Amino acid sequence: MKDRSYQDWIDLHWQRSLSAEEAKQWEVFLSDHPEHASDWALDRQLLDGVHALEDIPLSNNFTSRVIRSVEHYRPDTAQVADLEQDASDSWWYRFWSQPVIRVAGMSFLVLVGFGLWQWDPSSASLVESVTTVTQAETVPTVEELENFDAIHGLAQTTSDVDWELVFAMD
Repeated sequence: MKDRSYQDWIDLHWQRSLSAEEAKQWEVFLSDHPEHASDWALDRQLLDGVHALEDIPLSNNFTSRVIRSVEHYRPDTAQVADLEQDASDSWWYRFWSQPVIRVAGMSFLVLVGFGLWQWDPSSASLVESVTTVTQAETVPTVEELENFDAIHGLAQTTSDVDWELVFAMD
């Protein structure tokens, strides 16, 4: 397997320590491909850091916890979370999330609404028509208008009681 790629060598480093023969082949590979020298410096630091970590024993229920979390994974919710993240990165969200901007925007909308309500040309005529309707006297019914003379006589103020009229109404 002398025709390994850089990624194959890195994978081999991750799996185990290289044998003496593999270490020589790795050195030859690096000398033949100097463009991977900077990548190898970073990968070597990463490998050394990971190998320096202590082995921590896994809990007894590790496998069941992993399986349970995979069973509860729902791709549709993951996509929604991605969309929410994209929305929070937009300039409008960052702009509107500032409380001062929100208060100023809402105040502006209230003032515009109040201004439109105040300067509506039909509002003055609406007030006049409502006032006219509330001040108008009720129109008498037909029964009330049948005996207009008797009603007209009641409307006159007299100090004397007209007994004839009283008896006529009985």
